[in-house]
Amino acid sequence: MREGEPWPNASELAEVEADIAALTQAAKAKEITVSTLLQLLPDLERRRDELKLERGRFSKARHQAASPSVDTLEDFLALPLERQQALILHSLSAILIHPAGRGVRKFDPSLIEPVWR
Repeated sequence: MREGEPWPNASELAEVEADIAALTQAAKAKEITVSTLLQLLPDLERRRDELKLERGRFSKARHQAASPSVDTLEDFLALPLERQQALILHSLSAILIHPAGRGVRKFDPSLIEPVWR
């Protein structure tokens, strides 16, 4: 997958969205009945949703292919701080903070648990 490569089904998605818009416009203009609209619309909407999902997967795969991988600590430290933060945020799914107990407690970093993807 090349970096500047467009999504190959963009024209099909545009056609399906245009068909949906034309059908709803025809129903508003009383050119077709609502029952006809309700028969034709579900298949088009299903195809539109499939194409949007495919487009999202394509975009995600292209983004992941374009992002440089970091294999060593030296590579990671050589990146700008913003890129380091983005890599860490992308790699985490959650951060758990365990309870410290009652009363006034000092900060204890051992109570912080990252949950990696």
